[in-house]
Amino acid sequence: MSQDAPTKDGLSTATFVPAAVDERIHAVNPVQAFGRRIREGQLGVLPVIVGLVVIVIVFQTINGNFISPSNLVNLSTSVAYIGMLALGINLVLLLGEIDLSLAQLGGLSASLMGVLLLRQGADPWVAVLAMFALGVGVGFIQGWFFAVVGIPAFVVTLAGLLAYSGLTLTILGTQKNLSVSNTFVSDLANFYFPETLAYAAGALIVIVYAGGQVFGAMRRQRAGLTRPSYLGIGIRSVLLAAVTFGFLAIVNQDFGLALPFAVLIAVAIIIDLVLRKTKYGRAIYAVGGNVEAARRSGIRVTWVRISVFMAAGVIAALFGLMKAGVTTNAGSTLVGTQDLLNAIAAAVIGGTSLFGGRGSAWAPILGALVVGSINNGLYLIGFSSDAQQIITALVLLAAVVLDALSRRGQRRSGR
Repeated sequence: MSQDAPTKDGLSTATFVPAAVDERIHAVNPVQAFGRRIREGQLGVLPVIVGLVVIVIVFQTINGNFISPSNLVNLSTSVAYIGMLALGINLVLLLGEIDLSLAQLGGLSASLMGVLLLRQGADPWVAVLAMFALGVGVGFIQGWFFAVVGIPAFVVTLAGLLAYSGLTLTILGTQKNLSVSNTFVSDLANFYFPETLAYAAGALIVIVYAGGQVFGAMRRQRAGLTRPSYLGIGIRSVLLAAVTFGFLAIVNQDFGLALPFAVLIAVAIIIDLVLRKTKYGRAIYAVGGNVEAARRSGIRVTWVRISVFMAAGVIAALFGLMKAGVTTNAGSTLVGTQDLLNAIAAAVIGGTSLFGGRGSAWAPILGALVVGSINNGLYLIGFSSDAQQIITALVLLAAVVLDALSRRGQRRSGR
């Protein structure tokens, strides 16, 4: 901004008073940049990562089996289906809405698949396609009622939760339990990658991440913007490699990398690319941030909302398939309220805003790791399920408070 300053001859000239410096445009001291991010609520996933490190250290200190090979394999498998459901809920949260029916929709999809597979003798591919078709169809219907009819998403999905619970019992008939222990579903859930293939996949992830960061820095430099430090990119890449190969080295001492966890990471990568690199992904953030502004800018708000609910329905079906395989159960007890609550907690703890427009595909993964680690660690040291729920609730409350403080900082800074 500028202001007038008097000169010797009595005239005034405009003097420039610099506004706050944005480190994304101008190079600033790293300490100054970090302090500014704290004031403006722009810490991203750093609090979650720090919290996860603290959780691991505490539980490993109390019980040395926390990061043992067998426990990490079990933890990664349970985190896989919690994280998958959280990915679906995360998409809806980015719109500033909530979907209460996704867990039950996953249970309904799994029951449909199990009935077709075991009682009707259908081909496995037909059964899987049927459950995904159900997820897409239900997502479209719920999205239509919300986006076109104008019924609040909370009401639509609450009705869906109740309806899908009843439909699950109807599909199962008189026999409510349905075991899939001797089917391809359990075979997929119990598939573990060979050690060489797991390391190759880990190396590919690290190389693609580092290459993408370097390419992005070069593009910013060509555009005349200040690029991120190559040293910072190198440090982040080394840390990612250390975590990735450390995890693989531990789990390969037991069964190895489980397919459900690998699928979770693959789906998260796809969603991340869609959200960050496509017009559709930017439209989701725009609608969640300010729906009226998005509409006036030409975004097809109705279609974005419906399509997000459809995508969430597909992910819910995949969650049902994964949990049915892990638990070898496709019956009425496959899912419960705890699944939904853990998934919502995972998305929010990971950093996705309940108010929409802010979050990433990795937020629910990090949150699922936090929730899964807390539950697993408390179980190892002998805490009851009641205590696990109380501590998870406190962590969730802390995440929501941090989100509210972050939004307040953003409003003060005009972001």
